[in-house]
Amino acid sequence: MLKIYISENFIQEKKYIIDTIFNDFLGLDYIIKYHNEANYKIVLKNSKTVMFNDAFFSKFKTIKEYLRSKNIPEKLKYAKNKFIVEKDIPIIYGNDEFSTTENEVFCGIDIFASSFFMLSRWEEFVIKEKDKHNRFNEDLSFIKKNKIHFRPIVNEYVEMLWKILKHLNIQQKRKQRKYKTIITHDIDFIQKYDKFLKLIRAVGGDVILRKNLFLIPKTIKNYINIKKGKEKDLYDTFDFLMDISEKNNLKSRFYFIPGILGEYDVSYNIANNFTCKTINKILERGHIVGLHGTYESYNLSKKFTLELNRLQKITPKITEGRQHYLRFENPTTWQIWENNNLEIDSTIGFVNNIGFRAGTCYNYHVFNILTRKKLDLIEQPLIAMEKALKKAFLTPELFYEKTIELSKIVRKYKGNFVFLWHNNNLFTHEWLVYKSLYSKIIAKIN
Repeated sequence: MLKIYISENFIQEKKYIIDTIFNDFLGLDYIIKYHNEANYKIVLKNSKTVMFNDAFFSKFKTIKEYLRSKNIPEKLKYAKNKFIVEKDIPIIYGNDEFSTTENEVFCGIDIFASSFFMLSRWEEFVIKEKDKHNRFNEDLSFIKKNKIHFRPIVNEYVEMLWKILKHLNIQQKRKQRKYKTIITHDIDFIQKYDKFLKLIRAVGGDVILRKNLFLIPKTIKNYINIKKGKEKDLYDTFDFLMDISEKNNLKSRFYFIPGILGEYDVSYNIANNFTCKTINKILERGHIVGLHGTYESYNLSKKFTLELNRLQKITPKITEGRQHYLRFENPTTWQIWENNNLEIDSTIGFVNNIGFRAGTCYNYHVFNILTRKKLDLIEQPLIAMEKALKKAFLTPELFYEKTIELSKIVRKYKGNFVFLWHNNNLFTHEWLVYKSLYSKIIAKIN
């Protein structure tokens, strides 16, 4: 068993990140002890030691002191040593000092505070600038500004730590992991043509947005055939999505908005006949139904609970989901999910790009930075969304290449490649060219 020595300040934060790294990620047995030194000291059963610089928490006495935007580094630094798994390793907190002998290793990188910074997302609490949807402005994030959002930094720290422990002849075996593909679908819209007014809007889109009058007859024909039952609605892609997943031995996760028409940004009734039939079909085929919290519910506890209850009346076993528009308020949103006994949230991902917003491709328990408690709720970070891919990479070729490139990074670290593709972005004019890519991508990333 490892003995891990820490100083007696910010004990809750240190215990959380140590347990996340050593227990959840590596699966190693350890006990925590206390000392008066400004470092983290890990003593192996054979008495060999590794020390990491306590470069961050040693500077502060209270959470109010560290929860300030001025404590986010302006510029990223890098280090190199023989235990890293990439050409270099980012330093969020600490320095590049490094020394090693047969019995002792010292590393100047504060991998614990750096990992805590990424996983707790405290950066998103202290940076007050928001986008038009009152979300954290991802362009202001430390990793986006330093252009390392394609690197799972926390995973890199974990691998470096493990190689150091192996160098010191650790006798424990680490947890075995396997790469996993997790396919999710946010159901923002369930029918394109449930009302005649939507046909008028679609024709208007052919004229104004697509500037193509030749599309109008096809749009009208689609509408008529759908109403006659000769064709499926363009957003009714559920069988198509499940067929592709089943072909690749995967389960699709469908996250439904539990709203009622008339509520803000709600396009369908969760309890109407078509929605209920769709949910039941998904469950009968062995796929998963989850919660897609409405636009307004991310920081309104009572509203969130009301919506969850609506969905649970249709299918009681709801354990996971994601917030609409990826709206997230730290730590309010996580605490609301925790209080409602949900198990997995998958909101933490980029809106306009792809990559590792939390610095990892592993699921992890979240931490409430204000109550200073580790929650039972698990974050399953979103790695790539089709809308963001289309915004960031302007051709189908690049869209495909970047998706596969990112999946290879996740595969290297044996993590979870969490992929989001909305059900309504397959058969419409704007997405037809990407529809053929969908099955190709799923087969390749699996």
